[in-house]
Amino acid sequence: MIEYIKNTLVDFHKTCGTDKYGQVGIYNFTSANIFKDRSEEVEAFCALNSGILQYSTYASKYGAYRAFRIVHSGIYKACQEALSRNENYIRNLNSW
Repeated sequence: MIEYIKNTLVDFHKTCGTDKYGQVGIYNFTSANIFKDRSEEVEAFCALNSGILQYSTYASKYGAYRAFRIVHSGIYKACQEALSRNENYIRNLNSW
C-alpha cells in the first residue's frame, strides 16, 4: 500500500498545477482528488500506520474539507523531485 501511495502522489506531482510561487494548494491534497476510488482504503491504512500521511480538516470560503500532508520522508522526497521537474512549476517559478 505504501508503494501505491508513493506512486500515486509522485504521478500527481508530475502534472499538478501550482500558483505563481510554485506552491501546490492544500485543497488539492484530498484523498478523493488524488486516490479516487481507493481513498477510503488509503485513509484507513494511514490511520492504522502513522507516519505516512497526516489528515486534517480545513475550512475555506467554499466549506470544510479533509486534506493531508505527507509525513513519510521517502515519499516526500520523491514528490519534491517530481514537482521540481513539473513544467507548470518551473514556468511559474521563472515567470517573476
